[in-house]
Amino acid sequence: MCGTGRELDTGDMSQPEPHHCTLRLAAQGEVEVCPEERCAFWEPGGAVVRGSCLIERLGVDVQDRELAAYLLETRERLERAKDLAEAEEAHREFSRRLGRDV
Repeated sequence: MCGTGRELDTGDMSQPEPHHCTLRLAAQGEVEVCPEERCAFWEPGGAVVRGSCLIERLGVDVQDRELAAYLLETRERLERAKDLAEAEEAHREFSRRLGRDV
């Protein structure tokens, strides 16, 4: 017979540690819990691969505060987009600033 008769308290073991938004931290010095699926830069996962941040996956160096601020502003514009046309315009502007078609 195993155990001591007491229930094992696993507490928050099943809850992963929250990940912080690197853009918000680099651009504004503020800590924000990553919004994951609610973020315009979030790539959903699948059966094998977990979801992840596009900015982190691409290895974008957000130590440049201006770049981080621009990407954060772009994220917020995309998230506020009320219709497809506005989202497409934000995407075109993002591509133009990068100097390539994304």
